[in-house]
Formats: sequence, structure tokens, C-alpha cells
Amino acid sequence: MTNAPRYRVYLPIIVLFLVTLVSCLLFSDRLQGWGINPTVVIAGSFILLLASSISLLLYQRAMQHANTMGFLRNTYSGLFFKLLFCAIAAIVYVLVAKAKLNKPGLFTCMFLYLIYTFLEMRSLLQWNKARSNA
Repeated sequence: MTNAPRYRVYLPIIVLFLVTLVSCLLFSDRLQGWGINPTVVIAGSFILLLASSISLLLYQRAMQHANTMGFLRNTYSGLFFKLLFCAIAAIVYVLVAKAKLNKPGLFTCMFLYLIYTFLEMRSLLQWNKARSNA
């Protein structure tokens, strides 16, 4: 009886964060030429990494629940937490930056949100499939 390691589910989002970080550092001049502030994208990607990690933990707990209520509670908690955490971060950025708001950077972070969510779901489904008691 082999269980899939719990930590492997986090690997795709960590790799995405590292790729985003390195890309922003290497191509910062090109991004600034397009009007995208690399610092905003790096900070947004880090916030998405934190939010995705916590929601993945809640999703894993949901998959292990025996009853439906436990599954739904953890699933909705993960979904709501990630959405609320990212929305609060975006609102704080908008309020703090005011005139220096970087809209292209914020839209890039919204696109990254979709990629993080896709990778999160894909890795969670692969982890569930690899579990012996699934």
C-alpha cells in the first residue's frame, strides 16, 4: 500500500513561482517597456503562492474527509480563502499605490491567478489519483 506524498502537490505552484521570479528578473527591462512593473508581478506571484499553498492544504483535507459535509466545508473554505486573500491584497495595493497604480502588472497577476488555479487543481487531481485509498 503506497500513499502519494503530500508535498508533491505543491511542486507545480512552487515551480511556477520560481519561473515567474526568474523571468521577471531576467526580462525586467522588456516588461517595463511594456508598462508592466516587475516588482508588482513578483509580489503578486508570491501572494498567489501563499494563497494557493493554504487552499491546497484545505483541498487535501477535503479529499480525505469521509463525510460530505467535511468535504464541502474544506473545499469551499479553500476556494473562499484564496479568492478573499487575493482580493484583499489587490484592494490594499490599489489603495496604497493610488496614482502609481500599475494596471498592466495587476492584470498580469490576474492572469497568474488563473494559471495558479489550473495548476492547483491539476496537481490535486493527480495526487488524489495516486493515493492508494482513493
